[in-house]
Amino acid sequence: MLKIKLFNPQHPLEHQELELSDHRLKDDGCLIGNSPSCGLMLPSVKVQEVHGKFFTDKGKYYFQDLTEKGITQYNDEAVNNKKSYVLETDDIIRIGEFVLIVDGLPIKKKSKFRKNKKNKNGSSSNKRSLQNIKALTRRNRRSADKKTEPPAKSNHITIDPKTTLNNYQSEPVSPSENPSNGAAISPPLPTAKKETKTTPKPVENPTTNIQAQPPTLEGVNWWNKGKITVRCLNIIEDTADVKTFRFIGTSPTLFNYKPGQFVTLNLNINGKPIKRAYSISSTPSRPHTLEITVKRVPAPVDIPDAPPGLVSNWLHDHLKVGDEITLTGPSGKFTCVDNNTTKLLFISAGSGITPMMSMSRWALDTVAKRDITFVHSARSPRDIIYRKELEAMAANHSNFHLALTITRDATGDPWWGFKGRLNEILLPAICPDYKERVIYVCGPDGFMKGVKNLVEALGFPMENYYQESFGSSKKKQSPSKEKKDNISVVEPPKNTSNNGQSTPAKPATVSSNNTSYPVVFAKSGKEVLCDDQMSLLELAEEEMIEVDSSCRSGGCGSCKLKKLEGTIRYEGEADGLDDNDEEDGYILACIAYPQGKVVIDA
Repeated sequence: MLKIKLFNPQHPLEHQELELSDHRLKDDGCLIGNSPSCGLMLPSVKVQEVHGKFFTDKGKYYFQDLTEKGITQYNDEAVNNKKSYVLETDDIIRIGEFVLIVDGLPIKKKSKFRKNKKNKNGSSSNKRSLQNIKALTRRNRRSADKKTEPPAKSNHITIDPKTTLNNYQSEPVSPSENPSNGAAISPPLPTAKKETKTTPKPVENPTTNIQAQPPTLEGVNWWNKGKITVRCLNIIEDTADVKTFRFIGTSPTLFNYKPGQFVTLNLNINGKPIKRAYSISSTPSRPHTLEITVKRVPAPVDIPDAPPGLVSNWLHDHLKVGDEITLTGPSGKFTCVDNNTTKLLFISAGSGITPMMSMSRWALDTVAKRDITFVHSARSPRDIIYRKELEAMAANHSNFHLALTITRDATGDPWWGFKGRLNEILLPAICPDYKERVIYVCGPDGFMKGVKNLVEALGFPMENYYQESFGSSKKKQSPSKEKKDNISVVEPPKNTSNNGQSTPAKPATVSSNNTSYPVVFAKSGKEVLCDDQMSLLELAEEEMIEVDSSCRSGGCGSCKLKKLEGTIRYEGEADGLDDNDEEDGYILACIAYPQGKVVIDA
């Protein structure tokens, strides 16, 4: 395990302690850069998207600079980007304004200081600075070993092979422990001067700590997973029927998520608990606030007696500045952060613009190497959400190309842009190199279906196509050929027989007929028949059995239930479950269909 101390010279008394596990350092190693996809994130314009990496080979630990010009320093010498540097205790690596010090290796070697013989232009002040930083490191290490007093304020976080931007340890970890949960690191942000005398705070119980991560600063918490209460700070009217709600934490909070993800609002409307998922429209590069953009939903034109959008309209009519609500998340895998492709094509319509806006803001804020063509369709010029900001982004950034198209004319709104729906003529005219890009699509179901059919017909490589939608019920529909390609069968745990030896259950098959199976709701004491074309969530709703739900497409995890017995199949990807959930027998009711008798803990 490689131990690193991370300093920002502008705040020399603050540091972070990192532990990089050997599993994380094998193969491609731990990448360092300003992109959230890196294992060690250093958010600064002086740090490139992928700047360098730590790795291990044959029992030794190495650092390698991955920039073209080799602009990093290793022990105050400019590095050769074609060379891998063997790391020893107290070695110093400077990346931008950040200082990384090797604080310990598995076999502790004698501390040494290499004199900078090759750097003839180096001044004595540089040497003293280097010595001072190393001395501070050694003092902190000795203090921790003696345990005579608490160490300097730090975030002690371990990185393992499952590292993601959104996994922090819930408690500080002592160097003697061998933790299994990892974290990607964001360096400390500037803070006001601290008092020299501090009183140790009592350790919070992780089960009652809503935000459940170590604070980056005194009194400031990172939120990156779970439930949190937020307060409405501003309400911005984007168009006549669209509002952006800006939230802050009820205590000082920095919001951490991947651009393109969504949160689930937990509301109480007319005395009934309601959950609804909304894409985050803000960007994690501006972490002090979190925003959602909501469009008012009227009753369908063809069904005037149908109720209008319950939650969206409630937010428009009732949520005020200063009100507090709870939300959970972040959820979803619809993000360009995990894709290193440089050329992107965003296509959206209506309120589907929100995840695209989050990803675009992030890419421009972090100077990420992304060339973005942004195509948005609206009914009329006055219905274009974020129009002024989008036009400013296109004017100020050469790597952001904007194309707006409207589907109907509006009296009094002059328009000289594109008109009509996206088609085989309009798409190549807007983006001639669309086949070389990765496409992200979000909007109403009909819009997304049309875009998908269009690009398929034009020969686009569909492995580079992603779309996001908060689905609706698929009740009483037979699976199409497309859905069958995306169906997975979840079998029950192995049965124990033959003197205690485990034998696998018989493999389940997907029925093509409308066959009914018994479904038992254990807590409710109900057993009902369900055909294999009705999801378990739909069945629960028909039987008036309360099951939380939100996205209805397998993305948010709100409808997670424990399956006690039986086999189900999924129509879609169970993105709302993690590995531990699946091992514990949990399923997502919204996309789960019975394939025999099923017993559910509900």
